[in-house]
Amino acid sequence: MFLVTFWHGLRASEVVALTPHNFHDHHITVERLKGSLRTTHALVADDEPLLNELRGVSEFLPNCAPNQRLFKITRQHFWRLFRAYSEQAGIPEHKRHPHVLKHTVAMQAIHSAGIENVRQHLGHKSISSTGEYLRVTDESASAAVIGAVRKLKN
Repeated sequence: MFLVTFWHGLRASEVVALTPHNFHDHHITVERLKGSLRTTHALVADDEPLLNELRGVSEFLPNCAPNQRLFKITRQHFWRLFRAYSEQAGIPEHKRHPHVLKHTVAMQAIHSAGIENVRQHLGHKSISSTGEYLRVTDESASAAVIGAVRKLKN
């Protein structure tokens, strides 16, 4: 559930609404909320078992009835689980919310995939919505600029 949320930048309410009908031919189709676009993505296969969404979903789907939600929990329970697991993992309190998964995949992908691809992946209609993920702290901005200037000097 958390892996699907991360790889596809889903909201808690979007992931808990998924049924087997959202999955076909190793892809996921998401009806996004808040006016975002419907998106279809390939499920992610990875050599690292903890990141191998394709394997996890493939093992989980056969146990679900066609119209049954995959994750039989509420959005609120999803939040409680995420907070509890985040605390156990030592994640700072201000980052113990499911939206941090969407934020993380967006921030990591913007620099390598480009903001226009991340916009489509997250289902944003407007590039300005995706641009919200470009926020950086003064500390990280200063470090990046100083590092870039030092590289120019060499």
